[in-house]
Amino acid sequence: MPGRSPLCFLRAALFAVLALLAACGSYEEKRIRELMHEKGFGTRADGQATYEDYIGGLDQVAFQLQPLVLAQFPGMERLAELTTAQPVRVDGTIYVPYVGGVYVLGLTERQVAEQVESALKAQFTRVPPMQARIVLSRKVFYAIGEVLGSKGIALLDPDMTLLDAVLKIQWTNLANLGRVYLIRPDAENPLVVEVNLREMLTSGLTAANFQLRERDIVYIPPTFLGMLARLLQRVLEPVGLGVRTMLGIAQTRQAYDILTGDNQNPGFFFRF
Repeated sequence: MPGRSPLCFLRAALFAVLALLAACGSYEEKRIRELMHEKGFGTRADGQATYEDYIGGLDQVAFQLQPLVLAQFPGMERLAELTTAQPVRVDGTIYVPYVGGVYVLGLTERQVAEQVESALKAQFTRVPPMQARIVLSRKVFYAIGEVLGSKGIALLDPDMTLLDAVLKIQWTNLANLGRVYLIRPDAENPLVVEVNLREMLTSGLTAANFQLRERDIVYIPPTFLGMLARLLQRVLEPVGLGVRTMLGIAQTRQAYDILTGDNQNPGFFFRF
């Protein structure tokens, strides 16, 4: 029994460590599950902006209040500040005089007006009629792949279709227009559609010219030769960086030698 005590102690310590690691793993997984969402893109503001615009995180809001109307409500002159466009703050609110922050993220213009009127009625018996306007709407879609311009994020235009989006962002010489992907991200039911845009451009058949929505992803893949070219570019990129570094060091060294008088032939420099 005395000889087995160290072995028993090691086993107990091993089990304790394994239990601790399992508990840590389950705790991290629980935190990750709490962060995950079940539907939508994951943002607080969600909707179909092409059918009824709503306030997003990059939008600006202003109210239409005539001075003659405000004159009929003494003591509420500061409401004229609402006529100046203001961006939505990071917490999803805008500032309303006499009230403070009012949450407007994800609301339509009509809903924002009702929200502000309701907040003011808690302070005053009579409030002027409100009309909210989204004076700057910055709804976006994502453009990735063989994209020539606006790579990453591009502004969504009114009534924009897939063809409009591709013509707006342009494409590189390596793009495969026969396999353009329209991706509608969602946590539960994402949609991926492959469109032969080359056929659409040559035949005029627009059955697959889908209407874009906010936060859609337009992916333009490369052709087979384009994939080889991109692969070769990635392989040679570290080599090119090393060569440029070496040439830069050599040029700096030669310039230093010329300035100090060690090099009597200043007519030659490395160029790259």
